[in-house]
Amino acid sequence: MIKITSVEPQKKNPHRFNIYLDGQFAFGADEDLVVEHRLMVEKVLDTSDVEKLLFEAEVGKLMERMYRLFNIRARSEEEVRRYLKNLSFKRKIKDKEEISEAAIELLITKLKQKGLLSDEEFAKSWVEARRRSRKKGKIALKQELYQKGIDREIIEKVISEQGTGDSEEEVASQALEKKMKVWKSLPEDELNEKSLRDLKKKAWEFLLRRGFEYSVVKNVVANVLEKR
Repeated sequence: MIKITSVEPQKKNPHRFNIYLDGQFAFGADEDLVVEHRLMVEKVLDTSDVEKLLFEAEVGKLMERMYRLFNIRARSEEEVRRYLKNLSFKRKIKDKEEISEAAIELLITKLKQKGLLSDEEFAKSWVEARRRSRKKGKIALKQELYQKGIDREIIEKVISEQGTGDSEEEVASQALEKKMKVWKSLPEDELNEKSLRDLKKKAWEFLLRRGFEYSVVKNVVANVLEKR
């Protein structure tokens, strides 16, 4: 049998602990692992207990990485999986132990339990942010979410429920008006048929690239250019 002989807070991170078994350092553990398994001095473990703790301790280390990752921005489940697989590959080429599928699945479960990982909430925040900062249309937003690994049903639900903000035409108008300020304005006497035609073409191409539907682009281009 194996006995826990010391549980010491780490100097750089007091929320993590060094666990000593039979007088030797064995592994680092986060608060969740210490509390969940009641890791305290004098507790006796068998070999299977230690193997399980070592596995969960590795997941705990990965969780610390996830906290840092999510501090930058929210992630979809697929993004997390890609990140972990990439990390595992980097370990492999350095002749280090890869991250097991079991560890990845347990980590995904823990992230969901903590409310850090939800594809639907991710999709809602992504749509809101992209419409606000980049003035993207529905087509572009759907494509971006699909590339993030979001299920099509979730994408359709989130896009259909976004009607609380500005309409597609309002967003497209805001995007085009902002862009037209960047384009060099021509003097009124130079706004001949050719220059207006060129400006209209640029406006169409710009809004289509932003992911707005044909009917929206048609109305917005006509309305915005009428103001000139």
